[in-house]
Amino acid sequence: MTTKIDKLLIALALALGAISISTIYAANKSLATSQLIFWFFGILLMLIVSQFYFRTIKSFALPVYLVSIVALIVVYLAGEAIRGSVRWIDFGIFRFQPSEVAKVGSILTLALFFTKRSAAKVTNLIASLLLISPAFLLILVEPDIGSAAAILAIWLTVAFAAGMKKDHILALFLLAILTATISFEILAPYQKQRIETFVDPSKDPLGSGYNILQSKIAVGAGQLFGRGLGRGSQSQLNFLPESESDFIFASIAEQLGFVGAGLVIIIFVILIRRITKVLNSTDRFGQLTTVGILGLFIYQFTVNVGMNMGIIPVTGITLPLVSYGGSSLVANLLLLGILFAVKKPNYNLEA
Repeated sequence: MTTKIDKLLIALALALGAISISTIYAANKSLATSQLIFWFFGILLMLIVSQFYFRTIKSFALPVYLVSIVALIVVYLAGEAIRGSVRWIDFGIFRFQPSEVAKVGSILTLALFFTKRSAAKVTNLIASLLLISPAFLLILVEPDIGSAAAILAIWLTVAFAAGMKKDHILALFLLAILTATISFEILAPYQKQRIETFVDPSKDPLGSGYNILQSKIAVGAGQLFGRGLGRGSQSQLNFLPESESDFIFASIAEQLGFVGAGLVIIIFVILIRRITKVLNSTDRFGQLTTVGILGLFIYQFTVNVGMNMGIIPVTGITLPLVSYGGSSLVANLLLLGILFAVKKPNYNLEA
């Protein structure tokens, strides 16, 4: 049976894509062309995956996760270093970021793990953490703290939906505070300086505080209606770093103003709301998969917008369906395809 594609969900994703391509084009025409190509392949993959059935999606869970682990090991051993991080495998015509596949694999694997298990049991919680620890650790040593934290965000949301007790959440919260406190004391001086600079970027305006300051300037400069596409001084004159990827939200705010930035937020909120409707039309595996996707999207959106506004430390997390980057975009569209697959009318009949 052919899957009925959610036209509104596709329209929302394409709306974010249109804003993305327009903003990227204003900064770099060649990058906009590349992003359009990634959109083409991403949509094609999404449509193909949307036709899969229950057993196929389930059977892909562990293989996708294991392939991502192997790819992360390859990155660790022979990856390309860019700006101090080793996150990509260079294939010549394009670069591939395995951590994006690891996010997809982690969602499916955790959903499969908790399909017949309850997160109310501590042993299951520990086992699930051990299950995702290879991906988490391999991404963390790249280093890519933002994506490593995304793996934990996926685990937390899926485990919560699978029955994690409030006592466990409280214990994890207290453990996180204790770990952060101890970690700060053993940090190297330059690492402590980065944290202090986040609190007060003016302490090092030309160093570690530069990105935050320039992003906040760009957001404020757009005012209500923005300066117009291609007219933002921060993004066009390269004062704003990574204006097409990590800081694309600040670039949108500068060029399209509060109205443009607000529109991105509204579209994304509606998109998230639309995804939640899948929860009522599938079984436990489908529900946990959907929750994992929701957790990832909400985490990435919140962190990216927060760091663009200077209220969350800069971690290099992309804005879903908006930031430049083929691996991230294709992975996000693949997740939408999985959503359509688990929403199939005959999904439960295959269980």
